[in-house]
Amino acid sequence: MPTDLTATVLGGELKLDQPLALPDQSRVRVTIQPVVSNEGWRRALDSLERLRRDRPIHSGGLRFTRDELHDRD
Repeated sequence: MPTDLTATVLGGELKLDQPLALPDQSRVRVTIQPVVSNEGWRRALDSLERLRRDRPIHSGGLRFTRDELHDRD
């Protein structure tokens, strides 16, 4: 019965995210495949959002109404 689990490497050992439903001393075959993480992108987007919030861009330009934007004379 193949089981797909995730784990974290801590000090060279695997720390499973959830316990296995196997008895002690069970022999298993382990294949290690790194999980692709979007954490770098998430940190970059969070940083960009903080920058946008902390330093907004105020152009000082005119604010047009909907009618002015769609005026087709």
